[in-house]
Amino acid sequence: MTTVVASASETPPPPTVCLSRRAFASAAVLASSFVRPMESRAAYGAAAGSGGGEEDAPVTWDVFYGAANPPATYGTIGGTTKALAKYSYDVASTWVEEATSKVEKGSGGQDSRWVKRGSKGEEKAYCLTLNRAGQDGAAFELTDASLQAVAGALSDMQDSIASGRTSSKRVSEDGREYIRFDVDSDRKYTVKISIDNTGRLFAFVVTAPAAMFNRDKATLERMVTSFRVYTSASQFV
Repeated sequence: MTTVVASASETPPPPTVCLSRRAFASAAVLASSFVRPMESRAAYGAAAGSGGGEEDAPVTWDVFYGAANPPATYGTIGGTTKALAKYSYDVASTWVEEATSKVEKGSGGQDSRWVKRGSKGEEKAYCLTLNRAGQDGAAFELTDASLQAVAGALSDMQDSIASGRTSSKRVSEDGREYIRFDVDSDRKYTVKISIDNTGRLFAFVVTAPAAMFNRDKATLERMVTSFRVYTSASQFV
């Protein structure tokens, strides 16, 4: 009979460990606690700056409900509920919300702003709310002057209007009148404006350099088309 002796360099296989069902489940729960959750997709109320792109997942849509709060409420995101909304619009999951600064909210009237991920802030959508400062009871009108009121708060838009071509058309949706302006320039703008029952101007703006704007035209068009303004009990209420 030949005897085979294992060399010192050979390591015997580890013993087989058998877990009961209860022990296996406990181990799985413990392991999952160390797994970092995936970053949520950017949609309603998401903070700006999250990573990812359109290739990560199919684009989905949500409705953003805007509060049109007083100027002192700058620096927040998240909108409001449908029941309290002063306006709304659709937003794609590839866009993230940005908080507005004191100047943007107070002087520029920006109530909400979104940017497309990966555009380095070049592709933007925002809603402005403007009052006739110092003119109690005065209301805006849906004319070319309303576009000038919006452009007064956006210096880049003033440049595009001066160097490009602007077209407009009036539409009626859900019993409310809107006027839409399309500014064709190196930086394009589409602006949809309405006046609420208190005389306050609401303007939804989408803008991007011409190449980006043309590439994402379908998305931008849906956002603009979806914009709605609602009846208010009074301003800021």
